Amino acid sequence: MENGILCASCKGTLTSTARFPAFIRRFAIRKETTMQVTHPQEPFMNLPQEDVFVVVNDYGVQLGYGYVMYQFQPSVYPDKPVNIFFTMDCAPEAEYLLFGALAARARQLREQYPGQPGRMYTSVTPGDARKISFLEHNGLTMGNTEDLVKLHIPADLGAELFNCSIIPLPLNTQQEMNSLVDRLRLGGLGHITAQHLQGLQMSPVFHVWGILYGQSLVGECIIAGRTDAAELVGIYTVPEFQQRGLAKHLLRRALGIVGQEGVSEVRARIMSASQPQVRLVRNYGAELMEQTLMFPSLNL
Repeated sequence: MENGILCASCKGTLTSTARFPAFIRRFAIRKETTMQVTHPQEPFMNLPQEDVFVVVNDYGVQLGYGYVMYQFQPSVYPDKPVNIFFTMDCAPEAEYLLFGALAARARQLREQYPGQPGRMYTSVTPGDARKISFLEHNGLTMGNTEDLVKLHIPADLGAELFNCSIIPLPLNTQQEMNSLVDRLRLGGLGHITAQHLQGLQMSPVFHVWGILYGQSLVGECIIAGRTDAAELVGIYTVPEFQQRGLAKHLLRRALGIVGQEGVSEVRARIMSASQPQVRLVRNYGAELMEQTLMFPSLNL
């Protein structure tokens, strides 16, 4: 521990022997094992090496891994724009050590925007009682959920907006794909990767639209899936053009187009704590289908 922050190399004891009889204690001491948190030697998911942690024991056996992913999302969460997602997959005996390292790194990353409210969060299925109990024990709260909703498909495309036009965007080259991923990341949709988009391109329904203000691209929308169950993959507008109804207009046009193509249902996954997302889908009669994930969070 240095200045209250866990170092990159953190050790913890796996076995406690204090309350054991002497003959058992002698045996336990010989079998005592320590765990160490380190960074991987090889790249992992294109993340910075210092954001990825691996837990190993004295024998070099990997007990699990975890990572943090920094996101600045003022358009998605205006009241808490600094969001640091973390995930961990490890043996139960290594959980507390790994969580401590991830929390320490999250606090370091949070200082990139010291004046902005922030949180660290993860995802868990509603039925995973053991993981929920572990997270609550470490101070995380369970208020935010991912809600799967069904959107009403309008009968028409809606009226035009002054100086705005909506155009299909090509994805024929790797450069066009990479450019789209970069723009999505800047729009707060960093979870949409090139690999994800390439998989979606194989769907019966796949559209990427952009909304132009004059000649400037100021927002984008992606819908993909089956004709009986397509999904709003993502939508954003750039910060300086938010609060102007452009996302609402773009989504209406997108829903109208896929409706004319024979799509009977469009779903969307929204965060219950994101008021911009909730307000947007309410414009299209969003009906809750299920809560698919919980997002426990800890204020930083």
